[in-house]
Amino acid sequence: MNLKHLKHTKNLDFFSFDKEMVSAIPIFSDAVQAGFPSPAEDHMDMELNLNDYLVKNPSATFCVRAIGESMKDAGIESGDIMIVDKSLDPQNRSIVLAVIDGEFTVKRVNINNKEIYLMPENINFPPIKITEEMDFKIWGVVTYIIHQAR
Repeated sequence: MNLKHLKHTKNLDFFSFDKEMVSAIPIFSDAVQAGFPSPAEDHMDMELNLNDYLVKNPSATFCVRAIGESMKDAGIESGDIMIVDKSLDPQNRSIVLAVIDGEFTVKRVNINNKEIYLMPENINFPPIKITEEMDFKIWGVVTYIIHQAR
């Protein structure tokens, strides 16, 4: 997938992608066992368009490359590409792209007793309590994470 680099910040790299950049990829019509091996078909009879699969709201969707280790226990490693949808309303425990006092961050949002916390997924990082004094905005909800098999 070719991405167009838009912006670099201390914590994130921003990218956009065009629908035409994502071509169809052949896909087996049958699911493949992740456990005991089973015979696979010799041919592929469908195509998977990743854009159709990953992007539900094209005009509100963009990509961000993660930098850092604060979300590693959620499966987001430095260098991974996150698909972010600005049209979605974040729910409790959603992974979100947020801006706090001009700094971008990706964290899990935790709402309890009318308090908002941004929770890292790495015990070496502290939670961030959102206060009225902060300039805080959620830019979008992370819908997919793309990374190489590790």
